[in-house]
Amino acid sequence: MSFKVKKFIEPDFNQDFLINAPNCKWEECPADGVSPRNYHAMSIYPEYFKIDGNWVLAVESRMDTVAVIKSSTQVEIVEFRNLKKGDRVILGRTENGEEGIYMYTSGFKTASGNSDTFAFRTGRSRETAFSKDYDELYEIMKYVKSVGEKITWVIGPSLVTDSEAKAAFASLIKKGYVDAVLAGDSFAAIDMTLDKFDPESPRSFEAQKYDLISEIREAGSIKNAVKKGIVKPGGIMHTLVTYNKDFVLAGSIRDPYTLPDTVDNVYEAQNKMRVHTRKTGMLICLSTVLHTIASGNMTPSYNEFDGEIRPVFIYSIDLQEFSVNKLSDRGTLEVKTMVTNIQDFVNHINNNL
Repeated sequence: MSFKVKKFIEPDFNQDFLINAPNCKWEECPADGVSPRNYHAMSIYPEYFKIDGNWVLAVESRMDTVAVIKSSTQVEIVEFRNLKKGDRVILGRTENGEEGIYMYTSGFKTASGNSDTFAFRTGRSRETAFSKDYDELYEIMKYVKSVGEKITWVIGPSLVTDSEAKAAFASLIKKGYVDAVLAGDSFAAIDMTLDKFDPESPRSFEAQKYDLISEIREAGSIKNAVKKGIVKPGGIMHTLVTYNKDFVLAGSIRDPYTLPDTVDNVYEAQNKMRVHTRKTGMLICLSTVLHTIASGNMTPSYNEFDGEIRPVFIYSIDLQEFSVNKLSDRGTLEVKTMVTNIQDFVNHINNNL
């Protein structure tokens, strides 16, 4: 295999400023969900904390979180709302070692050894040639699959409106390049309705959609509906269930009628999505701005896999330049963007894997 993952190079801890740095300060949470003053907010970059004289790397670092000391060799990254009374939250607003906190941005060197992989992808537009990006993407997906890391997809409902793209994505599931799908429940409802839609019926597509939702609700779950033949073969949801792949369907304030699998509490949906984003080796986002931003902010740019620190590969695909740039604008730097329609994108991927 031609693709080789960039090796993580630890800082030189023999440097004077790291040797002489104090242990980081911490303070206990006064109550559940209440952070101490002067808490240290995490970034997507690798960060080390000096605890009892040891520099400890925080794995699973992601946006909008704080670091909690679990032991002299471990820190846990926790969302503010998930803090518990008594948690030892690390304090400090500097990142150069003077408060026992060190942000390290040179961990993944390129082949030339003079720059790291953390960089904005600027100037991406419809006119950008993406042939090299596709070639690299194929190799990365093969690599991630080969080492047993997960590939998580974040998908908007427009994907399922094209029958060829639907079939291509179902094929990717069967080939093992899809481990989890994060989406809104409209994605699932439209996907399953299209597989059962009767154009000769006097009832409209919307009416038939709600008929199907009622049948699935009566069955108790999408999985049960697949077993009972209510959900027909060929679609993405049917294939996910058949191949025992995970999915999280988040509800919307606009939903008029939800599926039984819909997670209609935003915090619960976030928790279920984070189960996958925290451990994934690759995140591919297809034409869904809000889900993309949310998932990107919950995904570390690096993680520990089998005892080794490796980068997490994040892709954002959309026909609108505005949409693909939003993820970078929100602070998720380690992301590649491709401005193209997602139906063509999925077909290209399937045809070359």
